[in-house]
Amino acid sequence: MSSYRVIIVDDERMAREGIAETIEWTTLGMVLAGTAINGQQALEKIQELQPDVVITDIKMPIVDGLQLIEQGLKISPRIVFIVLSGFGEFELATQAMRFGVRRYLLKPSDEHEITEALQWSKQEVDAIRSNFAENTQSKVSNALASQGIISSSIPSDLLQSIVEADESRLMKISRLWIEQLLSEGLSLHALQENNNHVLSYIGNQLKSEYGISTTLTAVESHDIQAFQKELSKLYTSFHYRKIDKKGMLVIKIKQLTIQHIQNRQLSLQWLAQHYLFLNSEYLGKLFRQDTGEKYTQFLTFVRMKKAKELLLSHPTMKIYEVAEQCGFERDPQYFSNVFKKFYGFTPNEYRKQYLEDN
Repeated sequence: MSSYRVIIVDDERMAREGIAETIEWTTLGMVLAGTAINGQQALEKIQELQPDVVITDIKMPIVDGLQLIEQGLKISPRIVFIVLSGFGEFELATQAMRFGVRRYLLKPSDEHEITEALQWSKQEVDAIRSNFAENTQSKVSNALASQGIISSSIPSDLLQSIVEADESRLMKISRLWIEQLLSEGLSLHALQENNNHVLSYIGNQLKSEYGISTTLTAVESHDIQAFQKELSKLYTSFHYRKIDKKGMLVIKIKQLTIQHIQNRQLSLQWLAQHYLFLNSEYLGKLFRQDTGEKYTQFLTFVRMKKAKELLLSHPTMKIYEVAEQCGFERDPQYFSNVFKKFYGFTPNEYRKQYLEDN
């Protein structure tokens, strides 16, 4: 069985040790290769340990999570990142997506959530290993075509990923492709020119085949992140126009929900009336289609995650105060009932159990 090497990065000792000690690494077929207290130390560990998976906090001193992801992928483009973010850091977590990050967890996360994310990361690593093996065996990109595009199916594969709304595949293909070209000795100047040709090709195809004009600027660097950033712009520009801003609207709904979680009146109807100015039934249908769950389920999930964070980070806070912070200001008993149904413990029982375990 292949091994999967993992590094945990978090400036909070309890968070690092909590993940390190609660996860059944051997059962998962994974190895905890090391931990780091900030992004700078993590970059040194990545250079030394060559991990497959990195679990990282977003907000850290010296080098934060976003900088770590950006610089870490330059060192080892095949790393799969899992992002940990607290409430109020949703915007930062979404920024990580531009680097290809597709999994983030709200802190504090329990053993089940982290294990599930790690199992997902193994599949991502397997896919990357498989694609890399196939690409390195291929000889289709040994020379530039007359127009400056590598003679391969990669440009059309990238175009297909954009059209099919598979941004994860878009990032994987582009990352592995650039890595392959560099390993084959393509000069940095030729690589930069090639990337611009490919971007131009994709932009022209989106306009000619789908009638959608996209935002496009030239890559001014041979860096893989610069190329992927422009691909992301094409992706966002295409779908922003194609789906009438539906995807962006769902993201906005999630952001507003986290922002106003203390409001007991928070609902799709409330968001529609005060911020989105659209029919709430339409918003509900759109949310279900995009996420696979009802908005009320998402709202309960966010309220419960906020409650768990407050219970563990503020051990002296009264239960009714926690309830108020989570939008249950007039009915703390109802809050306790919902919490027990969600976690299997009352808020007091949950806090007591956590304190005893730690």
